[in-house]
Order: sequence, then structure tokens, then C-alpha cells
Amino acid sequence: MAELQGLGAQLSEAERAGVEIVAVSPDPNERSQKLAEGLRLGFRFLADRDLAVARRYGLVHAGGGPDGQDVPRPATVVLDRDGVVRWFSISRNFQVRPDPDDVLRAVRAL
Repeated sequence: MAELQGLGAQLSEAERAGVEIVAVSPDPNERSQKLAEGLRLGFRFLADRDLAVARRYGLVHAGGGPDGQDVPRPATVVLDRDGVVRWFSISRNFQVRPDPDDVLRAVRAL
């Protein structure tokens, strides 16, 4: 959760410049909204309950969940206005996220 707060704080500058931040989560919208409100996050969440978005981008850890279910791999993607991936970070550990400063540098490079 701290990584979401850190990323949101660092990217508020980018948002003011027109960058849109969207978090994709397998959680229901209600849960994500509650999290966003509790952490005072200013960006939107997209519910990916069936992992369709994660599958499309090859971000599914098959059988990686606690009960053997498929789960999304943690990833941070920076896209340009044309939808071209300009920076990408993926982790095998759901607790490991990129440094928000690295993401901000990628955004500034757009």
C-alpha cells in the first residue's frame, strides 16, 4: 500500500501536466475505492476481476495464488499518448515495486 501512496505523491506533478495514472487491480471496485479513499489516492482504479488485462499483457502468474489460482504479477507501465510502452517494470514478488522516482523519471522523459 505504501508504494501506491509514494507513487501517487511523486506523480502528482505529472498529473498536473496531463499524465493519467490508472491502477489495475483484481479486487472489486468497491474494495479499490475504499483503499483509494483511505490512502487519499487521486488516481483511478480499474477492476480486472477476470485478469483479462493482465492476461493481455502477459502479466499472469499461473497458479501463483494462495489456493493455486492465477494472480496478476505486479507491474508498472508508462505509456505515451499513442499507447506505446516507454518504460516497464515487473516483479516476481507482489511486495516489490519500482522506486517512484524511477517512474517519475520515465514520465518526465515522455
